[in-house]
Amino acid sequence: MPKHIFFDLDNTLTPSRAEILPEHKPLFEKLCGKFDVVVITGGAETQIKKQLPIENVGRYYMLSQQGNHAIAKDGTLLWHEAVSAEQEEAVKKFALQLTEDFRAVKGWVMPVRDDIFENRGSQFASSVLGFHAPNEEKYAADPDQSIRRELLAKRSAELAKLREAGIEAMPAGTTTIDFILAGKHKGYNIARFIERMGWKKEDCVYVGDALFPGGNDSTVLGVVPTKAVKDPNGTFEFIKRDLLQ
Repeated sequence: MPKHIFFDLDNTLTPSRAEILPEHKPLFEKLCGKFDVVVITGGAETQIKKQLPIENVGRYYMLSQQGNHAIAKDGTLLWHEAVSAEQEEAVKKFALQLTEDFRAVKGWVMPVRDDIFENRGSQFASSVLGFHAPNEEKYAADPDQSIRRELLAKRSAELAKLREAGIEAMPAGTTTIDFILAGKHKGYNIARFIERMGWKKEDCVYVGDALFPGGNDSTVLGVVPTKAVKDPNGTFEFIKRDLLQ
């Protein structure tokens, strides 16, 4: 039985950028009372609190922005990496190119939304559809991330330049590309969090919906044991069956 449970957020604990489902909320609260619970996501701290609208102080750890902004249960700041204005300028240019590429593949002619880019403080994110687009549209756009992965592969020269600027890109969530500080992904930050806490990796488990090759959870493979799920229903079935018996 693990002692420390790491969770991805979107499509794992909650629907994409949405609140935890009402039937799942009491199970999550009960889990927080029994285990060390750590939520790690590409989103910002404010987004975690929005999607998990329970009193978080004393309940769970928050590793936002791939873990580059780490907050303890009691609200203590553990670390907070920062991106630069120069990096933001380079990422915005690349993100717009990628959005245009994606729209061309899909044959989309509707206007580009005004919510396709976010500077979250420790990373950047760009949504090819728009962060606040309806979930049914987002889920249908690129469900297996294959379009985004292919488009990134076709822009290897631009990605190399971003890497020189200290940034790497990866598909995330339903329609997002995350631009993170190079090498400081979920796997890296979970490893340093465990070291900081003095935990053993064999006492941990990571639960996520994108543990497949190229998925934004895949960097955790080999760092701690993992549990792959398809959606929040699968996550809470695992919680009920294996953790809260």
